[in-house]
Amino acid sequence: MHRNVAIKPIIAVCAIGLLLSGVTGTSFAQSSATTAGNGTIKTEGACDKSKSKVPVAALIVGETPVLDLQDQADALVASAKQFNKKYNGIGGHCFDLTVCDVKADPNTAADCARQVAASDAVATLNDTTPFGAADVVAILKNAGIPRVDVSPGTDELKDSNSYAIGAGGAGTTFMMVPPLTRNGYKKIYMIGVDTPTIDALKQIMGTMAKAYGAEIVGLSKVPGGTTDFQQFVQAAEDAGADSVILPLGDNEAKQVLQAAQQLGSKLAFSVSLGTFGRADIKDLGKFAKQMYFNAEIPPPTASTKTWPVLKNIKADIASGGTKENQPELLKSSPVRSWIALWHLKTIMENSGNVDNITKQTVTAAMNSATNVDTFGLIPPWTPNKPSNILGGAFNRVSNPWYYYETWNGKDFVIAKDKLNVENELNGTIKYDQPVAS
Repeated sequence: MHRNVAIKPIIAVCAIGLLLSGVTGTSFAQSSATTAGNGTIKTEGACDKSKSKVPVAALIVGETPVLDLQDQADALVASAKQFNKKYNGIGGHCFDLTVCDVKADPNTAADCARQVAASDAVATLNDTTPFGAADVVAILKNAGIPRVDVSPGTDELKDSNSYAIGAGGAGTTFMMVPPLTRNGYKKIYMIGVDTPTIDALKQIMGTMAKAYGAEIVGLSKVPGGTTDFQQFVQAAEDAGADSVILPLGDNEAKQVLQAAQQLGSKLAFSVSLGTFGRADIKDLGKFAKQMYFNAEIPPPTASTKTWPVLKNIKADIASGGTKENQPELLKSSPVRSWIALWHLKTIMENSGNVDNITKQTVTAAMNSATNVDTFGLIPPWTPNKPSNILGGAFNRVSNPWYYYETWNGKDFVIAKDKLNVENELNGTIKYDQPVAS
């Protein structure tokens, strides 16, 4: 049941991802036909409409009071059009994109997964299905449809059909601890979503903090419908905390920070970069200097001298015309939509099956690809590389590396060293940095 590119507004990501063999094959480090020597993407012209199309899909939560990733879906649509217009699609074949709004509802998510399973889709791109994930995983896995650059929750983090470039909302939540502990904070408070899993999360993160000689000194759960957010900041201060991590959805996280700003709090806050664009941080004024940020990729407004491709990415996403996808407001999740298109394109163009793109050939290519070049935005990527997080509990984190940033009053400042979620969760706090692309 295939639908074309026209889609409804889509949004959302869960801040904590609703927690919680060697690989052989062709190396892609220098082999991509479309990677220019200056680290940007070549303009190749339009795809060939006389060739067969490449049907792809995405399952993303639409606009709801709970979650908001409108920009992620809009970016995928806009970027797919630009890949077809400027980058020759996939070896001349045009992308044919379908997006299904899972509406933050498990039943709708399962319906969307069944629609995609019954369609001719060869892969999904940058899925975000935090509600009803177990059913979605089972349906798409049974249908043999690979999930390229999925935004994973805990179900996807152990699903052999899921290929993520990070550890999803769970990973960004775990990586809220090291920026604080590495900067001398010892007493960390959690303000998080009101779910049963948050207590388990507190225990895991407490173990991470202990490796640095720090501790989690308390937890406040934020019930749905909360209007008084100052109470949580005051609870953190009453517990003797010097810093706070915020495993919360977008709206709640912003309101906690606004409350802390209004109270004149001296607490440091560690958050996901997926929640904030540069304009959001500017609105917090001087208070933003008390914040730490993390994500699997650099901030969208990072240096185009370091990452020239960001100029292309921002222009392609902004071409959709939506306000939230303009550079000042752009977050990391829409950029991942562009990267997902790039990964499918470059992996298939190097697979030897560019004129025979099926869900089977995509799966085979994803399983055999090594050292995929992503313009230095992430280290060379081997999609099927297993991880050993918490004894193998999250074995699909093929890229464990995270950036973390501070704010200097004008822009994000990226720390020299990256964080490794696998090492940090396993209690190793000193480790070598990744080899650059």
